Amino acid sequence: MEAILFINSIVFIFSIAGILLILLINPLLLHILFFAKWEKAVNVSPLTPTVSLIMVVHNAEHFIINKIQNSRSLKYPSEKYEIILYSDGSTDETAEKAQPYITERVLFISSPTFEGKNIFLNKAAENAHGDVLVFSDVDAMLDENALLNLAKYFSDPSVGGVCGQRIIAENDKRLKKAQSDYIRFDSMIKKLESKTGSISSNDGKLYAIRKDLFRPIPPAVTDDLYTCLSIIKQGYRFLFEPNAKAFIKVPSRNPKHELTRRRRIVCRSLTGIFLQKELLNPFKYGIFSIRLFINKILRRFLPIYMLLMFLSSMFLSFYIPLIRILVFLQFVFYILALSYPIVFQNIKGFKFVKRITSLAYYFCLGIYGTLLGLIDFIRGKKVVKWEPFKAD
Repeated sequence: MEAILFINSIVFIFSIAGILLILLINPLLLHILFFAKWEKAVNVSPLTPTVSLIMVVHNAEHFIINKIQNSRSLKYPSEKYEIILYSDGSTDETAEKAQPYITERVLFISSPTFEGKNIFLNKAAENAHGDVLVFSDVDAMLDENALLNLAKYFSDPSVGGVCGQRIIAENDKRLKKAQSDYIRFDSMIKKLESKTGSISSNDGKLYAIRKDLFRPIPPAVTDDLYTCLSIIKQGYRFLFEPNAKAFIKVPSRNPKHELTRRRRIVCRSLTGIFLQKELLNPFKYGIFSIRLFINKILRRFLPIYMLLMFLSSMFLSFYIPLIRILVFLQFVFYILALSYPIVFQNIKGFKFVKRITSLAYYFCLGIYGTLLGLIDFIRGKKVVKWEPFKAD
C-alpha cells in the first residue's frame, strides 16, 4: 500500500506541476521578463514593399465578394499590391461571384479538384510577385491599415515574419465571451513573446513573411505555425502586431464544430512541430525552444495532466484530508461546465454566472478536442483537407 501511495503522490505532484507550468508559471515568467526590460528591440519605420495578399478558399460563395471588396479597400499603394485567390475545388458559386472583380490587381485561379489548402498556398507563393507575402482567410475582414501595420516591420532585417490580431466582431453568439477571453489570453502570450524574442504561435487569419524566406508547406500541417517555425529556423524573428486587425466571426459555431476544429488543429500542429523538431533544441535556439515546448507541446498534454490529477487526488483524498478540498474544487468546476449547456445557455440574465459557466464549458470542450487531436497524432493520422464550416 505504501508503494501505491508513493506512486500516486508522484503522479499527483507531476500533474499539478504540469498544469501550473502551462497556465500560470509560463505567463508569469513572460511577464517577469517583460517588466525586467529584457526586450529585443525592433527597428520599425514606414515601409511599403511590394505585397501579395494570398487566400485559398473552398466553397466560399457567401464570403468571396466581401473579402475581395475588403481587400481592395485596404490602404496600400496600388502599384505595389496584388491579390491572389486560389479556389481549391469549390463546387458552389465561388468562381462565378469572384469573376466580376478579376483585374490585373486581382488574380483568381480555380482548381477543379479539392486537394487541400497547403498545396495551393505553395502554388500561390510561387506565382506571387510581392517581396512580402500576406496570408489571410476568406472570412477575415481586415482593418484598412492592416497591411501598413504589417509592412513596417520589414524595415528591420532581423524580422522574417509578423502576424496580426484576430478580433471577434460577431455579436450575440453563444460562447462568444468564452472564445474572446481565450483569444485575449493567447494574444497576451504572443505580445510578451514578441517583445522578448519570437512568438511560438502564429495566427492564420492574418500573417506576413518575406517571400525569399518562404518554404513549401507540407500537406498535413497547420500552415501558420509551420511557416512561423520555418522563419525562426532560418534565423529570423517572427513577431506579433496587435494593430494589424482581422475581424472574424465566432471561430467555434457550436460544440461539435469546436471539437472537430480543435482536434484537427492539434493533430496538424503537432505534425508540423515534429517535422521541425530541431527547434526544440535549447542549445541552438535558446529560450524559444523552451517556449515552443511549453506553449505548443505541453499544452497539448493538458488533458492528460487533468485526468491524472483527478484520479490521483481522488485516491490520495482517502489518506490526506487536505487534498479533499482539491477534489471538491474539481467537482465544482466540472459541474459548472455541465450547467452551462443544461441550464444557463438558454436563459436570460445571470450574466456573471453565465460567463463563468461558459468559460468552464468552453475550456472542457477544448480539452476534449485537444485529447482527440493528440490521439490522432500519436496514431499517425494525417489531416490534409476538410470541409470548412462557417455557417451559423
